[in-house]
Amino acid sequence: MRILNAIRCTIFAILAGFAALFGFMDECCDGAVKMEYRRIGDKLLQELPVIKRAAERNNCRGDDFLILLAIRKAENGRPGREFGILNPDCLEQIAKRPQSSLDIQAGWAAATVINNRRRWLDASRPGDFIEFLAERYCPPSIDSEGNENWKRNVRYFYARFKGFKKENT
Repeated sequence: MRILNAIRCTIFAILAGFAALFGFMDECCDGAVKMEYRRIGDKLLQELPVIKRAAERNNCRGDDFLILLAIRKAENGRPGREFGILNPDCLEQIAKRPQSSLDIQAGWAAATVINNRRRWLDASRPGDFIEFLAERYCPPSIDSEGNENWKRNVRYFYARFKGFKKENT
C-alpha cells in the first residue's frame, strides 16, 4: 500500500511539474496548492474545487486565494464552521442549505478577505495585511489570545502555500 501511495504521489508530482512547465496552471497555482495539501497530510484536498469556486465568485485570486486557503487550514472548522465565520446571516444560510456549508463559509471568508484588502489599500496599507485582516476576522476585543493564534497560524500556512508556489512555478 505504501508503495502504491508513493508511486501515486510521484506521478502526481511529475504531472504537476509538467503542468507548471507548460503553463497549464492558473494564477493561483492550483497544482502547487494540491501538492502542499498532500505534503502536509491534509484530507481537505477534496474541498479545493468548492473553495476555488467560492473564491472566483468573489474575485479572490493570487495571494488573496492563498490567504483564503491559509484561513481554512488555520480555522479547521467542522461542517458549518469550516472557515470560522459566525455571522448570523451566514449561519442562517447554512441552516437553510446545510449541504452547502463549505461553499457558503468559503464565500463569506473570500468576501471578507477581498473587502478587507480594499479597506487596507484605502487606508494606505498600514502594516502587514494579515495583521490588518485579523483585526476584523478574529478581533482581539473578543478574544485576544485567539487573535494572536489566528495571525500566527494564518501566516504559517500562507507562507507554506506561498513558498511552495514559488518552488514550483
